[in-house]
Amino acid sequence: MKYLIPFCLFGLLIVSACNNPKNNTNSTESADSTQTTKTALPENFYKRLTGTIAGKTVVVNLQKVNGEYDGNYYYDGSWLNLASDTLIGADSVVLRENSFYDYYFDQNAKQPHFSLKWTGNAFKGTWENGDKTKQHPVLLTETYPEGSYEFIAGIYQDSAKAFASKAKSPSAQISFEYLQAKKQDDYGMWLDKQLKQIVGIKNNANRETGFKTIAQAYFKDYVSEVADQQKNGRTDDFEAWMNYTNNSQQSISFNGSGYVVIDFLADSYTGGAHGNYSSTMYCLDVQSKKQMTLSDVVKIDSNTLQRIVEKNFRKEYNVKASDALNSVLFDNFLKPNKNFYFNSSGLAFMYNPYEVASYAQGQIVVFIPFAELKAYLVPAFVTRMGLK
Repeated sequence: MKYLIPFCLFGLLIVSACNNPKNNTNSTESADSTQTTKTALPENFYKRLTGTIAGKTVVVNLQKVNGEYDGNYYYDGSWLNLASDTLIGADSVVLRENSFYDYYFDQNAKQPHFSLKWTGNAFKGTWENGDKTKQHPVLLTETYPEGSYEFIAGIYQDSAKAFASKAKSPSAQISFEYLQAKKQDDYGMWLDKQLKQIVGIKNNANRETGFKTIAQAYFKDYVSEVADQQKNGRTDDFEAWMNYTNNSQQSISFNGSGYVVIDFLADSYTGGAHGNYSSTMYCLDVQSKKQMTLSDVVKIDSNTLQRIVEKNFRKEYNVKASDALNSVLFDNFLKPNKNFYFNSSGLAFMYNPYEVASYAQGQIVVFIPFAELKAYLVPAFVTRMGLK
C-alpha cells in the first residue's frame, strides 16, 4: 500500500518510452511459489506471508512490480506499510516500514527496516527498529489458508508526446499496476471481473485491450488540451507544465476468510504545484460474490459510530479532549465515510487529501479495534472472521 506522503508516493511508476505500450500480461505474470517447492523469486509477484516478529504472529501482503516492493503487515492493530529501501540482488531486499501515525507526528522519524532474503519458499532475515537498538529474527512463509486467494501481479505502461515532431516534447504517461486472480474457478473469475471493473475496464474485456482503450482516451484528451493552449495564444512556459502523469495501483490490504480488500490508489499530475492522489477501498466478499457495504460488518447508528471514530482519531493523532478537532481537521467533527476496510483486528476509515484535512497532512486513517465494536458486529461477519 503506497500511502501518505504527498511529495513521495512510493514507487508509482513513470514511463520513458513514447507510444510504446508495454503490457507484461504474458511476460511478467509469473506463478507464485508454494510452501513445499523451492522456486526462484519471480520478477513480479504478490505473496501472502505469515510468520512471527518478537513473538507476535504477523500477516504480510507483499507485492513486487518493476523492481519495486511495497505492501503492508499487521498483527493486533492497524496496518504498517512497507516499501523498497534497498534492493540487494534478485532475491534480497531491505524494506522500510511506515505507519500512518508516525509519519503524521514526525516526517523525519527513523523508520524500522526489514532485511529479507528469499530462501526458495520463504523470506528470512531480521526486523530492526529505527535507532537499531532492537532486532528480531523474521521468517515469513507464503501461505494461503482456506478462504484466501492467490494473485498474479503485472503492469501496463504507455506514453504519448504532446508534439510528435519535437525530440524533447513534453509527454503524457500512464501506468496500471494490476492484480489478476490466479485460479480461474468460479470464485476466481468473479474476483477477476471485480478487479477489472475497479481499474475501469468495461464489459469484462481482457486487460491488454481494456488498458489500451483507457490510455488512448487519456492521450486524446491530453493532445486536445495542448492544442487548446496553443490556440488560446498562451506564450508563457506552459510546456514545462505539460508533462502529465496518470498512475494507478491495485494492492491488497486483507486476504482471508473469503474476503479480499483491495486498495485502489490513483495519482495524477496535470500541471500546477503538485499532483493529486487518493485511495478507494473495495471490500469484496468473494464467498458470497458481492461488494460489501459497511452494514455487512457493523449494525450501528451513525451518531454512535461517529463518536467512536472521533474518539479513536483523538487517540491515534494525539488530539487532546480539550482541543477542538478543527485544530487538525477542517471541521470540528469527523463522520464515518464509505471508504472503509478491515483486517482481522479491526475496522478502518480512509480519508483522502482535502477530504477532511489539508493536502500536507496526507491521508487520514482512523483504525477502530473490533473490541470496541463488539456489540455492533454482524454475527455472520464475526463467524466468518473467527472473532471472539
